Amino acid sequence: MKKTNSIIVALGIVVASFQALGQDPNYRQNQFNALMLNPAQAGANSYSDISTLANAQWGGFKGAPRTMTLSGNFNILKNFGLGGTLLQDELGPVKTTQFSVSGAYHLKLTNTWRLSLGIRAIAGNTSVNLMDLDITQPYDPDMMSNLTTGLAFNAGWGVLLYHKNFYIGASQPRVGKMNFVDRNSYLYVDTKGGYLGYMGGTIPLNSTLQLRPNVVARYMQGLPWTVDINAIASHKIGLDFGVSYQLKSAIGAIVGYDFNNRFYLGYSYTYPMTNMNKVTVQSHEIALRWKFNNNTSRCQGPRFFN
Repeated sequence: MKKTNSIIVALGIVVASFQALGQDPNYRQNQFNALMLNPAQAGANSYSDISTLANAQWGGFKGAPRTMTLSGNFNILKNFGLGGTLLQDELGPVKTTQFSVSGAYHLKLTNTWRLSLGIRAIAGNTSVNLMDLDITQPYDPDMMSNLTTGLAFNAGWGVLLYHKNFYIGASQPRVGKMNFVDRNSYLYVDTKGGYLGYMGGTIPLNSTLQLRPNVVARYMQGLPWTVDINAIASHKIGLDFGVSYQLKSAIGAIVGYDFNNRFYLGYSYTYPMTNMNKVTVQSHEIALRWKFNNNTSRCQGPRFFN
């Protein structure tokens, strides 16, 4: 029985470590998660923006993932960007709260290409509420206290190469290891952060329609790859519509509308392709964005997802 409880502890640490990548692998509208993907995204657009994203998966399922982010992305100088992100995430007994600040320098390579180098500073807490779990052996000392990292600090880095109609980026969202107070987490999982890569672009279809495909891949040692593929069509009136696919996991639809090139509202529905669809098929995502201070003199990169 004690072995079973140890497995529960291990599972909690694995989930916590996966979340501590600083990314939510289940986001479909990555346009509102750009800073979380890569600190080099700070200031990459010709405008500044404030975005919020709420994701609720597996509706009706106890302990289902719930994630919210609030981010601000600002191009404060000609070649420098600054961003901040607040993340609140819950998955089963695991809760994560994180605040990060990102800065990026945008180096002009040619008249059409730029290279952005970014770094991120992170402060946050991850906890695993073991005491509320049903256990097989009462008074097991491994289950008599919750896991917590306390106030933990970390850092990340990223690089982004972009052109008017193409971009490719890579990052390590968290370079340091995650440590729980009074618990040797190395017995269960490698708690060092993983790696992330993505690419995409804009393909004109006609005078009114553009296709914007993108792919995001995440890797963490000891866990399977996560690959997200989106294909979004954008009409000049401001309407976006498309599909999303997570490798061997889920498929979904995305729709959004840009009001006067300033306010944006997006929605995504996801259907699980695994046995999870026998339990629930309700996964929803809502996103809002406000754009301001559009700098027409700044080198215009591609539409980074958005």
